[in-house]
Amino acid sequence: MPDIFLSYRRRDSASATGRLADRLVEHFGPERVFHDHASILAGEDFAAAIRRAINLSTVVLAVIGPDWLEARDEHGTRRLDDPNDFVRLEIADALDAGLPVLPVLVEGAAMPTAAQLPAVLADFARCQAVELSESRWRYDSDRLIALLQSRYAIESEQPPLLSDPDEKLVLSWPGRLALDLLELATHPTRLIGRRQTGRAIDHLRAFAFLVVCLALGNTLLLLGLDRYLTLREAGDFVGFQLFAGVLELFVVTLVSVALTVAWRLVGSRVEFRQITLIMAFIGGGAVLGSAVGWLVWSLGLMLSDPTLIGRATELLAGRTAGAPATLSERAALVGNMVQAAAQGPARAAMVFATLVWAGTLLWTAIAWGSFRLSFGASRLRAAGATLLCAGLLGAVLALSVWLAG
Repeated sequence: MPDIFLSYRRRDSASATGRLADRLVEHFGPERVFHDHASILAGEDFAAAIRRAINLSTVVLAVIGPDWLEARDEHGTRRLDDPNDFVRLEIADALDAGLPVLPVLVEGAAMPTAAQLPAVLADFARCQAVELSESRWRYDSDRLIALLQSRYAIESEQPPLLSDPDEKLVLSWPGRLALDLLELATHPTRLIGRRQTGRAIDHLRAFAFLVVCLALGNTLLLLGLDRYLTLREAGDFVGFQLFAGVLELFVVTLVSVALTVAWRLVGSRVEFRQITLIMAFIGGGAVLGSAVGWLVWSLGLMLSDPTLIGRATELLAGRTAGAPATLSERAALVGNMVQAAAQGPARAAMVFATLVWAGTLLWTAIAWGSFRLSFGASRLRAAGATLLCAGLLGAVLALSVWLAG
């Protein structure tokens, strides 16, 4: 999915936009640039493709030529005054989504004022424009590329372009990683969708994110079981990490297989690696968020009764003091946990943990929308694929229980 969306009028600046698109593709690669002429497949819904590309982009470049403002249709009506005008819709959708819109002036065009624009585009007049002049096209386009790399952290395999050798325009990898994590937390569908480039590096990053989240989540799980990490009780910490990690990776892979089958059954031509990339981000974020909530909840109980979690761990194993746990012991433990949860520290921790779990659930639901946006599917088709996936997983679980019995 693209990082850079090019908005333009064909009768106004098709040549200049094509030239700019070629320059951007040369530096960032074709997967990073959305240019309708080359990015929309034959037979694809034009309006849906435009809308999806905007929702997944990092920045919108609005190319403005001499006739951009006053372009008119066959009836003499100014196109910008038409609510269904594609250029108007593209810029309005980007502004509504909170995306940065960068006006690019070509062929001597001037930036329109708010009074010259429809009300829905009034904010566009306040966007800082850049100019690409014919006499210094290469220099101006290099400065634009440097701006895209520095301000919006758009990646490129080409060497960075610096307009000033003493100015550090391009973020280092820690800064880029921090921005990616921030966007993943706040706009998961946007970042996950842009990782669907087909490049091996994007799949490696997704897998690395999953592995790190699983390792952190399992560590938080142990921290929640005992304030001393339960290293003495759990035995080998590395062994526990490997066992839990392999089990969690198996679950993520199983869900990915079921999703691949489900999406193909509803008529979408998707690849397994596309599904696994999305599931890596969703699974990693869900596990980490759930583990943070668990840690907060368990620490609250420890503040009320330091022995409570340790006793609960024994009962989960079905034993207490070296002997099988009785029904009365289990009931007494539940009563102690309810009583401890009603006390001040535990009550505050429970409230905070509930908020963390609710936030994780909401984030997961939003991130799940990455499937629909990445594959350009309707809500009905996405819902059908999700239900089919749930049915397939349920059938696998039922079969496993039957075989175990």
